[in-house]
Amino acid sequence: MWQRLERVSDHTWRAKEPIPVRIGRPAVRPDKAVLDALKDVAALSGATTVYWFWISIAEDQPHLALAVAPNDDAVVKRLGEGAEAVWKPYSPSNSVVDILRLGSSLDATIAREGELLFAKG
Repeated sequence: MWQRLERVSDHTWRAKEPIPVRIGRPAVRPDKAVLDALKDVAALSGATTVYWFWISIAEDQPHLALAVAPNDDAVVKRLGEGAEAVWKPYSPSNSVVDILRLGSSLDATIAREGELLFAKG
């Protein structure tokens, strides 16, 4: 999979070619306490909207993903760092967290298949 992606920065990748992306929800929902902690992280990040969902990119192991607005590097960084601190201890065997930016062709799928975690206002 990694040969199909281009590293843009430490935590940013761009697909070099079309790759399959699957979005949905896990068979077993994360504990309410973990989702509440992720919601608190979202509220402190400067985000206005955050969805959570399960994602598989290029057939990798499904894992947690968050989609965020606004499309702001500082917000994405704060959300990613905070989410990782919550998620790693909760799911050490599947600790990957992907952050997507709302404003893409995936938005309708994220809204339909994911779940709103946080909305400001």
